[in-house]
This record gives sequence, C-alpha cells and structure tokens, in this order.
Amino acid sequence: MIVGIVLVVLSVAAGVAAVAFNSGGPTREITAFGQHVANADATQIFIGGIVIGLVFCVGVWMVSVAGKRRRALRAEFRAARREAADASRERDRLAEQLSTQQEITQREQETTVIGRHHDREVTS
Repeated sequence: MIVGIVLVVLSVAAGVAAVAFNSGGPTREITAFGQHVANADATQIFIGGIVIGLVFCVGVWMVSVAGKRRRALRAEFRAARREAADASRERDRLAEQLSTQQEITQREQETTVIGRHHDREVTS
C-alpha cells in the first residue's frame, strides 16, 4: 500500500513539474531538482506523459488491492473472534450441563444407597 501511495505521489509530482517548470520551444529542456536532465521533443514528452500516467495507474491499483486485502483480513479476523466467542459460550454451557448432570447422578446414587440400606433385612 505504501509503495502504491509513493508511486501516485511521485507520478503526480513528475507531471506537475513537467508542466510547471519546463519552458516551451521545439525542444524542451527537462530539469529535475534544479539539474538539467535532458532535452526532449514533443513526441518524447508525450511518451513520458504516458509512462507517468501508467505509473500513476499502477500506484492506484496497488492501493486499491491492498485496501481490499486489508478489509478481507479484518473480516476474517472478526469471523474468527466471533467463532471463538461462540465456542467459549458453548463450552460454558456444556460445562454447566455436565455439572448439573453430575449433581443429579450423585443425588440418585445417594438415594439408591440409602434405599438399599433400608431395604435390607436386619437380623440379630
């Protein structure tokens, strides 16, 4: 994403600099940062503009792809958190159910033991 933003900014800056700071005439002197780079005619400048436009489009494409991927990852992370919370609630519900079932089983065993004790014949 950062590379895409840098490409967009640089291509816009190059386009603005090409229009604003270079003089007219049959051949134009191209300068960058105050330094003479080259002399170019209209065809070369036109092709340079196309290249700058392509660099700009690639930068915008990179930014959009990175944004889509980031949104997809965030959605996936939210879904994973939701699943973890659901699993935690299910675990707690099952633990409570198990605890209740164990209490019922323990009461039944105590009742059964007491009942057998009373059912036995006592001989002396």
